[in-house]
Amino acid sequence: MDSKGVSPMIATIVLIAIVFAVAAILALSLASAPQPEVIFGGQLAMENIENGRDVITIKHVYGDRANDALKAVKVGGTHPNETDNYWDWKNLELRINGVVVSHTADQGIIQVISEGKIENVNSSAVYDGDTISLIVGDKIVVKLSSPLTIGDKVLLKWVPKNQSLVEKEVTF
Repeated sequence: MDSKGVSPMIATIVLIAIVFAVAAILALSLASAPQPEVIFGGQLAMENIENGRDVITIKHVYGDRANDALKAVKVGGTHPNETDNYWDWKNLELRINGVVVSHTADQGIIQVISEGKIENVNSSAVYDGDTISLIVGDKIVVKLSSPLTIGDKVLLKWVPKNQSLVEKEVTF
């Protein structure tokens, strides 16, 4: 009997190759899927929300870690050893009357205390784009370009979910 066809050994190898190809395609598509954005489950508090104050302190009071709350921005200055480095908002944002308190020459984040130590953005261990996640006890001190006035609305926002964390109005 002289039958023509594919040998069982070749057929088995082809089937195994097809299974591996399908598994690789499935793994690649699952790995490239966007991660779900999570609602922040912690609690932050703001201090110094009073008329005439130009410094606001944000404290992580309890709950979940605030992942990637801030990012480091490293900018080279006009001289080789001079830089204008600063911390900027990433997943956390402070707004006054709807406007983000961004870094300028006279306002922005002036101090970050994380896990009991001051985080120095000028450290050689900090690189452009590095992030800080806040845990309970951490503080952020923000300098404003002009003092708060009665009627100002101060909002702390979790950007990934557009979630308002703390909202206060200056009343006195």
